[in-house]
Amino acid sequence: MMSAWYPVLGLLLLLLAGLPIAFALPLVGLAMLYTVFGPTAVFSVPQTMFGALDSFTLLSIPFFILAADILIAAGIARHMVIAVEKLIGHYRGGLATVAVVACAFFASISGSSAATAIAVGSVLLPEMVRQGYDPKYSAGLIAVAGGLGILIPPSIPMIVYGSVAEQSVGKLFIAGLTPGILYTIALVLAAIIVLGRGHKTVEAASWDERREALRKSVWVLFLPIIIAGLIYGGIATPTETAGVAVIYALFLAVVVYRGLRPRQVLDVLAKSAGSSAMIMMIIAGAHVFSYGLTILRIPQGITENILTGVTSQILFLFLVNIVLLVMGMFLDIISILLITSPIFIPILVHLGIDPIYFAVIFVINMELALITPPLGLHLFIMSGISRLPISRVLQGVLPFAFVGLVILAVVVMFPVLSLWLVR
Repeated sequence: MMSAWYPVLGLLLLLLAGLPIAFALPLVGLAMLYTVFGPTAVFSVPQTMFGALDSFTLLSIPFFILAADILIAAGIARHMVIAVEKLIGHYRGGLATVAVVACAFFASISGSSAATAIAVGSVLLPEMVRQGYDPKYSAGLIAVAGGLGILIPPSIPMIVYGSVAEQSVGKLFIAGLTPGILYTIALVLAAIIVLGRGHKTVEAASWDERREALRKSVWVLFLPIIIAGLIYGGIATPTETAGVAVIYALFLAVVVYRGLRPRQVLDVLAKSAGSSAMIMMIIAGAHVFSYGLTILRIPQGITENILTGVTSQILFLFLVNIVLLVMGMFLDIISILLITSPIFIPILVHLGIDPIYFAVIFVINMELALITPPLGLHLFIMSGISRLPISRVLQGVLPFAFVGLVILAVVVMFPVLSLWLVR
């Protein structure tokens, strides 16, 4: 067990030195391989990294990222948000409810939490502040609701998990649907309670205004229907569906809404390629790290030690939740998934825990990681949009983070919430 601390310590030191996780992981993995194979270990690293990315399933990641970037760059998300606002924005806490619903809807298109938080936050947060909603709680709500982007299908972490754990991505998407809806409803109720007082009263939109808003957004509303129909209907794989999503998003951006000029497409492609490349580099580097752990039999040793003391599923899941929440303070979602999978998956099999059910637990933990300092990506995103210090955004996050903890506990205690549609 002591040998397990060396790669962890090495990785921590490299991260503290400022080295990006995409490079720190393969370096530590190379060091572990060097202890077994000597200098020849260098030759196995490129093959391991290439093999990690040689997956048809992983091809869906850059496509979903590109579809989200196209929608954001063309300003199409604004039409969707305005339509929801016209329908329910005049009720008590209406705009706060709109923020949660809009996050859930955009999540069903993009598969990315960061894209969801940016798209909805940039449109709604200024309007919420203008209407008298508390700025810190408004920013905190969108920071938490943006995390629905990795729970409600399609979900990029679910795609990566399916590739690593050899599980059906389609079933993983279905498993996240009910907990995602439950989480959305809980956040709506919390938003009404926390933000439902003190804001300016807004007159209800006329039916003509509502019809016009729906007319402008109807093309966007078809996209999640297309994605769900292709995947859940067994018509196309997630990767093929992601390709269709890109074509449809490009059609909307250039032809229907005309919010993206042809020459801007190259800028969107470059931005999307950069985001995708970083994720792929992390995946490739993490596979080298995981391969080194496996060669040194570190996961097997940890598994044997844990299984001698932990025989209860609930106790194991409780310990896993603590580990994931702590790791989420310092590492990004994909890295945590790829680092912990070689350790957790054998234990899941031994204890009889369904890997699909565990995926939902993992993703909800990672939603909480997105709002946990010091790394908390959504804290930085909403701080940039709201111009509030991160400490103020964190204060606004707390009541909604508590909702996330409650949902996590409910999902852990009732596996049927994740599995009833799968079965």
